[in-house]
Amino acid sequence: MSISSIDEAVKTAADSGQESQVREDAIRYLADHPTEAVINTLIDLMETDDAGVRWKAAEALAATGQAALVPVLHALVDKSDSRWLLEGAYHVFHNNRSSEVARMTDGVCAAMKGQGAAVATVTAAGKLLVQLAGGAS
Repeated sequence: MSISSIDEAVKTAADSGQESQVREDAIRYLADHPTEAVINTLIDLMETDDAGVRWKAAEALAATGQAALVPVLHALVDKSDSRWLLEGAYHVFHNNRSSEVARMTDGVCAAMKGQGAAVATVTAAGKLLVQLAGGAS
C-alpha cells in the first residue's frame, strides 16, 4: 500500500483492522510530516493495543525532536494513568533527537519509574510545562 497524503496515513495508522506492518508504514509516512495534528495522532497511537504500532509511534515522536515535547507533556498531565503512554513518553524523551529535550526531561523520565509513577509524572510534567511557559525557573 502506498500512502499519498497525511489524511490517508492518519486513517490507516489509526485503523486497528489493518495489519501491523501497514499501520507502521503509515506511521513512517507521518514521521516525515510532523504537523501538530500528526503529533497528536502519534501520541494517541502510543495507547493502541498493538505493541509494534505503539513503539513505531514513540520512535516517530522521538525523531520530531522539540516539536513533540509540549504535546507529549500535556498528554502525560491529562492521561498519566496510562501505562502505555508512560512507556512511550519515556522512549520519546529518553531517545529524543534533540539532546536538549532529553536533558530537559530527565526529571520527568525519573518520575515515570517506580511506585506512584502516575502522580509523580503529572507533577514533573506540569512543572516542566510551567517552566517552558516562562512561569518558573
